Order: sequence, then structure tokens, then C-alpha cells
Amino acid sequence: MKWLALLRHAEAEPARPDISDFDRPLSARGRAEAADVARCVALAGLHIDAWLVSPALRTRETAQILAEQLGIPPPVRHFEPSLYLGTPEALWRSLRRRGEQHSCLLMVGHNPGLSEFARQSDRGDKPVELPTAGLCIVEFAAAASWARLRPELATLCRRLR
Repeated sequence: MKWLALLRHAEAEPARPDISDFDRPLSARGRAEAADVARCVALAGLHIDAWLVSPALRTRETAQILAEQLGIPPPVRHFEPSLYLGTPEALWRSLRRRGEQHSCLLMVGHNPGLSEFARQSDRGDKPVELPTAGLCIVEFAAAASWARLRPELATLCRRLR
């Protein structure tokens, strides 16, 4: 199987006139949420082998805390600009550029695009809505190619947090 884990960033500090939305850091609650996400990832047995992270400060901090809690190397050296407030189509394009050697990708981004992306892959009765630090996994057949993924190829979409 191929797995895509979708993670909305943890709670950020409230908007302030002296700081851009892009540069808002995590709140104390957000740091605790990010640590809790690590517990969920570990319990689900996900072995993340590639990261796609928005360059916004709150997503970078979320990813960093997650990596530290899981005891794995820092997640990325290059961030995906299209994930910052990206549309589902932009998220799909970013995903399709991944190498085939990966079996479990983690995408750390923002709403509304991330929740809309999850809903496109979901076949359930309740629409997926990711709150702050919301985590959802999407499963694809092992033979699926990252380069040719599309929503209808998802075999499972389940919210973990």
C-alpha cells in the first residue's frame, strides 16, 4: 500500500497587525497538539519516508515537533510553496512530483485546501474536515504511481485525529 498522511498545522498564535499570516508561530496549545499528533502517527504504525511541508512558520514548527517526538531526522530541507493556502489541485500537483521510492508521504498544510483535498479522496458518509492538528490518512494500492494519482484511486480515507 501507499499512504498519504494529511496534517493540518497545529494551532497558531492569533493574527496580529505586526506579523504576517505566513509568519505566525504555534501557540502553546499548538505545540502540545503537534506532540499529540506524533502519538497518533506512532499508534497508526505510519513510517513516514517523505515530507511535503508548507513554508509557513506554523507548518514548519508542526513538522519539526512531530519529527522530534517521533525521533526521526528533521523532515525537510526544501519546503513546498504551493502548499501555503494551496487549492486541492495545487496539492495534487505537488504530490505527483514525488519519487516512486516513497511508500508513506506526510503533507503538512492549511485549510481550506487540505480538508477539500481529503474530501475528494473520501467515499464516506461524513465529509472530512480537519481541525488544527487534524490528521487524516489516504490509502492507495501499492502499484499506484505518485505521478498519476487522482482522488478516485484512493481505497481508504480515514481521520486519525
